Formats: sequence, C-alpha cells, structure tokens
Amino acid sequence: MNIRYAGHALGAIAASGIALHFPAALAQSYPAKPILVVSSASPGTSGDAGLRMITAKMSQSMSQPIIVELRTAARGAQAYAVMGKATPDGHTIQFGTAGTFVYGRFLFKNMAFDILKDYSPISMSFNSPAFVALPKSMGITTYQAFIDYAKKNPGKVEYGSTGSGSFFHLATEAMKVAAGVDLLHIPYAQANFPQLQIDWAAGRIPLWLTTWSSFRPVIDKFNVLATVDRVRDKNLPNVPTMVEVQPNYEPFVVWWGFFGPPGLPAPIANRIAAESKKAMSLPDIVPKLDEHGLNPIGSSPEELAKLLRADISAVGKVVKAIGLQPE
Repeated sequence: MNIRYAGHALGAIAASGIALHFPAALAQSYPAKPILVVSSASPGTSGDAGLRMITAKMSQSMSQPIIVELRTAARGAQAYAVMGKATPDGHTIQFGTAGTFVYGRFLFKNMAFDILKDYSPISMSFNSPAFVALPKSMGITTYQAFIDYAKKNPGKVEYGSTGSGSFFHLATEAMKVAAGVDLLHIPYAQANFPQLQIDWAAGRIPLWLTTWSSFRPVIDKFNVLATVDRVRDKNLPNVPTMVEVQPNYEPFVVWWGFFGPPGLPAPIANRIAAESKKAMSLPDIVPKLDEHGLNPIGSSPEELAKLLRADISAVGKVVKAIGLQPE
C-alpha cells in the first residue's frame, strides 16, 4: 500500500514538474514557422514605418520571417476577418492603433469586434503624444493664460482636426470639457490632412493637438503650453503635462500595439512583448523611431490591458459629454 502511494506521489511530483516547465518550453519553441502580422496602420504613416523597423529586428532575433500584411479597410473589420480565424499560437498576430481599437467602439454602430473580448493584448509598442501649442503671434505662453483667453473669447478660438471622432477632435473636446471653455471645431477630411498641416503651420488654424512628427519642423513658430500625456515628453522635458496643468483631464494618446487572438498563451504573448521591446532598444532603431515622433514603450500584456480599459473609460466620458452619436 505504501509503495503504491509512493508511486502516486512520485507521479504527481513528476507531473507538476512538467507543468512548471511547460510555459518556458512553449516560449522557447516559439516561433516554429513564419509569423504573419496583420496591420491596420495606414501605409506611409509613422506607425507603419515603426512596425517595419521593429519586425525586421524581431525576425532576426527570433530566426523566423515576419510578414507584414496591410489590412486597413472597413474600420478594422478586414483585419479582424483574418484574426477571427487565427489559431492562438502566436503565428498570426495584429498590429493596430488606438483609433481602431478604442475610438471605433464609440463611433460606429456595427463594429465587427470587441477589443476586450475578441483579442489578447500583447504589447503597446510605441506612442506619440500630442501638444497644446499656439502661434507665438498670439502672445500666450502658459496653459492657464490660454484658458483665461478662451473663456474671455468663447467660440472664437478655432481648432483643427481630421474629422469628428478622430483623436485630434476627441482630445481637444476632452480639454474643452475639463477646462470649461468653448472652442470652434474646424474639421478637415482625412484626405485633406496635408491642408490642415499647412493651415495650422501658417497660423490660419491657431490650435491643433498634433503629434511630434508634424510639430517638430515648425516648433519655432509656436509656444508649447502642455503635453497631452501623463508623463513629460523627452523632446520637451520642460513642458508640463496636461495632468499637471489640468488635473481633471484624463489624457489619451495616439499609440500602436500588438494583439493576438483570444486564448493566446501567456508565455507566447510575453515572448512577443519581450522581443518587440528588445528591438526598440537597439542603438540603430532608437534614433529612427525618434525621427518619426515615436516614443518606444514596449509594455507587458497586463499593462496594455490596463491602458485599454483606461482609454475606453476616458474616451467614453468625452463622447457622452459632447453627445457624439455612432454612425
């Protein structure tokens, strides 16, 4: 009897040892074949450029080809059509933006997916915070002075965006709500993005909460009042964040990240996250990301899940406050 129980005990110990080593073995054996990255980042954008930089390095490190396939149409539904059929083994993953995964759930009635249910977070790769800035000709040098000016001139300060529901629109509306000011929205069609840049740089549109890649070439024309983020930007460390100057403001930023199908094993998600973070820390990649206005983050899956919930909460409050209806 004792021998039998001893045998069971030894069997249990052996089984537990296998279970303990299984996650490590799973991560080490991955990838077993080429990796397909379905991307909803528009071609030619900073996010697309950043993705191609880091996947090239990840491919070298992981000893497997990484194929980037653009699927940008239909509000993310085209990419989800691939991901919805993918086996959760890490060989088909998606690279997407906050616009697709967060804003879309509030802007469109018939979204094909729910980011909280239909995907496994892997890692936020990088972000690109926006800035509150005004032309130097206006003579306003602090955020509080801007708010005071806007309150004295309700509806007269114009701000640009790439349309209702875009990041530029929602981030500015969040600032309006938090500060209690009335600004005049001048929406440009997405196709007219270059014209928005021209009009803003020329001072015809005084306010546009744009990101570093658009802002850097003309920074000498503007007074930068705040960074739309929770932390100060490395390029402008003396500029306060919106959290500092407007404590009731809940910031959300433009970001890009990796996601997998539901049920993606944690060891594989962690491996992809670690590999992407390693790629972004390479000496030849860091300055290239900076040229495109991208801040490398390399979050864990848990950190990305937390960010998603925070962004969905913040954007949801703005959408409700301004009465924006899904189309």
